[in-house]
Amino acid sequence: MAANQAPPSTMANGFNLFKRIPLHSALLENMNMALFQDIKSRQEEFMRAFNEGNAGKAAEIYHPDGYFMPNHSPPLKGRAEIEQYFKSDMADGVATAQIITEEVNGCGCDVFAYERGSYHLNGTKGTESGTYLQVWKKEAGQWLILSDCFNVTKAAQA
Repeated sequence: MAANQAPPSTMANGFNLFKRIPLHSALLENMNMALFQDIKSRQEEFMRAFNEGNAGKAAEIYHPDGYFMPNHSPPLKGRAEIEQYFKSDMADGVATAQIITEEVNGCGCDVFAYERGSYHLNGTKGTESGTYLQVWKKEAGQWLILSDCFNVTKAAQA
């Protein structure tokens, strides 16, 4: 580029296009934080239901056609199968779930978001720990888990 030539991001009148894109604006940061809080609140609803032993209410956080992909198991589809899995966990001695939301990002369309985090399941066999990745879908103003995949990093040991 010649010394007197403007960089490609600058128009002839000196207006810099890239300075007009607020990549780190307070508005975007607040939107991301609002999304983070929305998803985290839904996780707190899940934990309350699960920790109260209410597998049906915990499964309601999932989309009606949602997928739950447990470690070392075939995928489950729909709330009924997901609820049955939670009931099985509870019958197997899992008493409480702790979900730690670490990252939430959206697509900018206010319909889909993903969440990455970690979890601990405490029960009669000890504590299982792991990581997860979830895809959320917003329907009728409410965030629902569309896909949930987790990985056990430390198995519970009785």
